[in-house]
Amino acid sequence: MQTDVKSKYATASGLLIPFRTRIKAFFFGAATTSAGTVGMYDTASIAGTYARATTTATVTAVNHQLEVGDSVFLDWDLTDDFYTVATVTNANTFTVTVADTGGTSGNVTVYNDVLVVTTVSTGNDVFNIIPGEGVLARNGVRIYLESSVPATVYYG
Repeated sequence: MQTDVKSKYATASGLLIPFRTRIKAFFFGAATTSAGTVGMYDTASIAGTYARATTTATVTAVNHQLEVGDSVFLDWDLTDDFYTVATVTNANTFTVTVADTGGTSGNVTVYNDVLVVTTVSTGNDVFNIIPGEGVLARNGVRIYLESSVPATVYYG
Protein backbone atom coordinates (compact mmCIF):
# COMPACT_ATOMS: atom_id res chain seq x y z
CA MET A 1 0.00 0.00 0.00
CA GLN A 2 1.29 3.43 -0.93
CA THR A 3 1.53 5.71 2.08
CA ASP A 4 2.88 8.93 0.56
CA VAL A 5 -0.32 10.10 -1.18
CA LYS A 6 -0.90 13.85 -0.96
CA SER A 7 -3.83 16.05 -1.94
CA LYS A 8 -4.38 19.46 -3.52
CA TYR A 9 -7.57 21.48 -3.34
CA ALA A 10 -8.62 23.87 -6.12
CA THR A 11 -11.49 26.26 -6.76
CA ALA A 12 -10.12 27.76 -9.98
CA SER A 13 -8.64 26.46 -13.23
CA GLY A 14 -4.87 26.46 -13.72
CA LEU A 15 -1.65 24.74 -12.74
CA LEU A 16 -2.25 22.33 -9.88
CA ILE A 17 0.84 20.12 -9.59
CA PRO A 18 4.04 21.36 -11.30
CA PHE A 19 5.94 18.06 -11.41
CA ARG A 20 5.68 14.44 -12.60
CA THR A 21 3.21 12.46 -10.51
CA ARG A 22 0.43 9.89 -10.61
CA ILE A 23 -3.18 10.83 -9.94
CA LYS A 24 -4.60 8.33 -7.44
CA ALA A 25 -8.13 9.72 -6.97
CA PHE A 26 -10.13 12.87 -7.53
CA PHE A 27 -13.21 14.63 -6.19
CA PHE A 28 -15.22 17.21 -8.12
CA GLY A 29 -17.97 18.93 -6.14
CA ALA A 30 -21.45 19.59 -7.50
CA ALA A 31 -21.78 22.55 -9.85
CA THR A 32 -23.37 25.58 -8.22
CA THR A 33 -25.04 27.20 -11.24
CA SER A 34 -25.40 24.67 -14.08
CA ALA A 35 -23.82 21.44 -15.29
CA GLY A 36 -20.18 21.95 -16.20
CA THR A 37 -17.18 20.23 -17.69
CA VAL A 38 -14.24 19.58 -15.42
CA GLY A 39 -11.03 17.69 -15.87
CA MET A 40 -7.28 17.46 -15.69
CA TYR A 41 -4.60 17.43 -18.33
CA ASP A 42 -0.81 17.16 -18.49
CA THR A 43 1.06 20.48 -18.44
CA ALA A 44 2.98 19.74 -21.67
CA SER A 45 1.60 21.73 -24.58
CA ILE A 46 2.05 22.34 -28.30
CA ALA A 47 1.80 25.80 -29.85
CA GLY A 48 -0.36 26.00 -32.93
CA THR A 49 -2.80 28.01 -34.98
CA TYR A 50 -6.46 27.61 -35.87
CA ALA A 51 -8.86 28.65 -38.59
CA ARG A 52 -12.61 28.55 -37.90
CA ALA A 53 -15.33 28.21 -40.53
CA THR A 54 -18.82 28.27 -38.92
CA THR A 55 -18.71 25.54 -36.23
CA THR A 56 -15.57 23.71 -37.38
CA ALA A 57 -12.13 24.77 -36.20
CA THR A 58 -9.11 23.37 -38.02
CA VAL A 59 -6.09 23.25 -35.71
CA THR A 60 -2.53 23.03 -36.95
CA ALA A 61 -0.06 21.87 -34.29
CA VAL A 62 3.12 19.99 -35.23
CA ASN A 63 3.05 16.31 -34.22
CA HIS A 64 -0.19 16.60 -32.22
CA GLN A 65 -0.40 12.78 -31.69
CA LEU A 66 -4.22 12.84 -31.58
CA GLU A 67 -6.74 10.42 -33.07
CA VAL A 68 -10.42 10.81 -33.95
CA GLY A 69 -12.45 10.67 -30.74
CA ASP A 70 -9.61 11.79 -28.44
CA SER A 71 -10.19 14.56 -25.91
CA VAL A 72 -7.97 17.61 -26.20
CA PHE A 73 -7.86 20.82 -24.14
CA LEU A 74 -7.58 23.97 -26.23
CA ASP A 75 -6.53 27.34 -24.82
CA TRP A 76 -7.38 30.02 -27.41
CA ASP A 77 -9.50 33.10 -28.04
CA LEU A 78 -12.56 30.88 -28.56
CA THR A 79 -13.93 29.12 -25.45
CA ASP A 80 -11.12 27.36 -23.53
CA ASP A 81 -12.40 23.85 -22.91
CA PHE A 82 -12.09 20.15 -23.62
CA TYR A 83 -12.99 19.23 -27.19
CA THR A 84 -13.39 15.93 -29.02
CA VAL A 85 -11.23 15.47 -32.09
CA ALA A 86 -13.62 15.17 -35.07
CA THR A 87 -11.15 14.48 -37.87
CA VAL A 88 -7.41 14.04 -38.26
CA THR A 89 -5.99 15.16 -41.58
CA ASN A 90 -2.35 14.32 -40.82
CA ALA A 91 0.23 14.42 -38.00
CA ASN A 92 -0.06 18.21 -37.85
CA THR A 93 -3.75 18.99 -38.47
CA PHE A 94 -7.07 18.06 -36.81
CA THR A 95 -10.55 19.52 -36.45
CA VAL A 96 -12.98 20.05 -33.58
CA THR A 97 -16.57 21.24 -33.47
CA VAL A 98 -17.06 24.57 -31.72
CA ALA A 99 -20.12 26.52 -30.67
CA ASP A 100 -18.31 29.84 -30.85
CA THR A 101 -18.92 32.49 -33.43
CA GLY A 102 -15.87 34.40 -32.18
CA GLY A 103 -12.53 34.70 -33.91
CA THR A 104 -11.99 33.11 -37.29
CA SER A 105 -8.26 32.48 -36.83
CA GLY A 106 -5.50 32.85 -34.30
CA ASN A 107 -3.08 31.10 -32.01
CA VAL A 108 -3.94 28.08 -29.88
CA THR A 109 -2.20 26.14 -27.14
CA VAL A 110 -2.94 22.43 -27.51
CA TYR A 111 -2.85 20.15 -24.46
CA ASN A 112 -3.06 16.71 -26.07
CA ASP A 113 -2.60 14.54 -22.96
CA VAL A 114 -6.01 14.69 -21.24
CA LEU A 115 -5.89 12.71 -17.99
CA VAL A 116 -9.51 12.94 -16.79
CA VAL A 117 -12.58 14.71 -18.15
CA THR A 118 -16.16 14.51 -16.88
CA THR A 119 -19.32 16.54 -16.49
CA VAL A 120 -20.71 17.46 -13.09
CA SER A 121 -24.32 18.39 -12.43
CA THR A 122 -25.85 20.69 -9.86
CA GLY A 123 -26.93 17.81 -7.66
CA ASN A 124 -24.08 15.30 -7.69
CA ASP A 125 -20.46 15.19 -6.63
CA VAL A 126 -18.02 13.04 -8.59
CA PHE A 127 -15.46 10.95 -6.68
CA ASN A 128 -13.27 8.33 -8.33
CA ILE A 129 -10.48 6.17 -7.01
CA ILE A 130 -8.11 5.18 -9.78
CA PRO A 131 -7.02 1.54 -9.47
CA GLY A 132 -3.46 0.26 -9.76
CA GLU A 133 -0.71 2.83 -9.98
CA GLY A 134 -3.02 5.66 -11.02
CA VAL A 135 -2.87 7.94 -14.06
CA LEU A 136 0.61 9.21 -14.95
CA ALA A 137 1.04 12.94 -15.49
CA ARG A 138 4.52 13.06 -17.03
CA ASN A 139 5.03 16.80 -16.62
CA GLY A 140 2.51 17.87 -14.00
CA VAL A 141 -1.22 18.50 -13.76
CA ARG A 142 -3.38 21.41 -14.91
CA ILE A 143 -7.04 21.51 -13.89
CA TYR A 144 -10.07 23.02 -15.61
CA LEU A 145 -13.20 23.81 -13.57
CA GLU A 146 -16.51 25.21 -14.85
CA SER A 147 -19.57 26.37 -12.91
CA SER A 148 -17.77 27.08 -9.62
CA VAL A 149 -16.87 23.42 -9.10
CA PRO A 150 -14.36 22.73 -6.30
CA ALA A 151 -11.90 19.86 -6.70
CA THR A 152 -9.54 17.77 -4.64
CA VAL A 153 -6.89 15.71 -6.38
CA TYR A 154 -5.03 12.90 -4.61
CA TYR A 155 -1.60 12.20 -6.08
CA GLY A 156 1.73 10.58 -5.32
